[in-house]
Amino acid sequence: MQGSLSEGMRAQGEASAGFIRRELEKVREEGGSGAYGVFDERRIAAALKRLGCGKEHGVYIGNGFYSVHTGVVCVSGYVTKDELTSEVHGAYAEPQPGTGPCVENRGGH
Repeated sequence: MQGSLSEGMRAQGEASAGFIRRELEKVREEGGSGAYGVFDERRIAAALKRLGCGKEHGVYIGNGFYSVHTGVVCVSGYVTKDELTSEVHGAYAEPQPGTGPCVENRGGH
């Protein structure tokens, strides 16, 4: 179950998402994607690190997917050769183990 967002939280999240998209767009502009248009996770991590986001901030990266916990909301999406998306949402009460608070649990209890 995702946490709910107030109007103010959503606005903060959309602002954060804008910063994140701008950094990830730089990765896309540099090119060099690999199989299936996915960029090396280290490049995505470096882009997020430029914004001060690391593992200690709930960053998770895998197969073109990224998620960041801003301390207020989650920003998640995909960055590949062909797409750059972002979604602002609340943290999960029971996230996928080992991924930070922003990745939906794919299993049962």
